[in-house]
Amino acid sequence: MKKTLAAFALGTMLVGSLNAAEKPDPRLELMKEMRTMMDAMEQIQRGGLYSSSEEMKLGVKKLQGTLKSLESEEVKVILPKDQVYAYKFAQKTAHMLRLYSDDLVASIDAGRMDDALEDYTQLLRQCTSCHIRIRNW
Repeated sequence: MKKTLAAFALGTMLVGSLNAAEKPDPRLELMKEMRTMMDAMEQIQRGGLYSSSEEMKLGVKKLQGTLKSLESEEVKVILPKDQVYAYKFAQKTAHMLRLYSDDLVASIDAGRMDDALEDYTQLLRQCTSCHIRIRNW
């Protein structure tokens, strides 16, 4: 009886630890998304500096792939609790990032590299604005 009870307890602990391992920490996932956003911005900049419109578009695609994390409820996990407007501000920032990145691609397609680089500047301003306001830099 004791062996059965011990085996059951051990099995329960193992199953519990497996379930805990399957659920990633939302904070870590969101921070990973933020690093991906930074990588995307670097890729867009690199493409602009080397006149590679394809690299810029790949960077935009990478950036836009991460915006859903800013638009979701999960972003509240990393936002400061004392700032009531933080969630709405994050959503607005995501909207503006999507708007400027779409315009960047349209500018590239129209052959207006100066406008595309101006769109990149606006993207960077959105990132900086969010970090200044929400992260209290």
